[in-house]
Amino acid sequence: MYGIENISAFIFAATIVVISPGVDTIMVLTRSISNGKIAGFYSVIGVCMGLMVHTCAATFGLSIILAKSAFIYSLVKYIGAAYLIYLGYKSFTAKTSQDDLPFSAKPIGNRMMFYTAFISDVLNPKIAIFFLAFLPQFINVAAVNSPMPYFLLGTIILSITFIWCSLLVILGSKATSFFNRSKKAESLMNKLSGIVFILLGLKVALTKR
Repeated sequence: MYGIENISAFIFAATIVVISPGVDTIMVLTRSISNGKIAGFYSVIGVCMGLMVHTCAATFGLSIILAKSAFIYSLVKYIGAAYLIYLGYKSFTAKTSQDDLPFSAKPIGNRMMFYTAFISDVLNPKIAIFFLAFLPQFINVAAVNSPMPYFLLGTIILSITFIWCSLLVILGSKATSFFNRSKKAESLMNKLSGIVFILLGLKVALTKR
């Protein structure tokens, strides 16, 4: 179908990859716990839109540039790492306020949840390289130069990610009421989230191609 082979094997392998702990999973889960269901879904949409960028990049061959240029790969990697560390710092130093509880996030706060998830996903070169290395394994040789199978397989990964992250939002948001009632718990969650994002940023920066 459209040059795709072993679609069932692809879905299984993609599911394993998606549910493995990573930047997207941790971001959606921590945002859902500390900011609630609405903010969590904004993060999910941001992650999915970021994956759509990577899907389009793989479809039109832009990921090859990252794969072949060590300079561009490193540049994107370090910008992404710096952004994650920045998010971690902001979360770690965030102050709690009785009048600004996590679940009562303002619209601008929700938009920021979208933008931070989107940008961190787009600036993760490992996703681009993964798409470039993983997708061709399930594309017929005769269709390897056609954009359609890349787009369809990327869309499948996006769909699996949306389902998985939505489940994380539902599970994580159940803890929101607890953090809303306790300023100490909210502060602890902010600091834990900050540490996690800083460690993720350092991991991205130190990871070799």
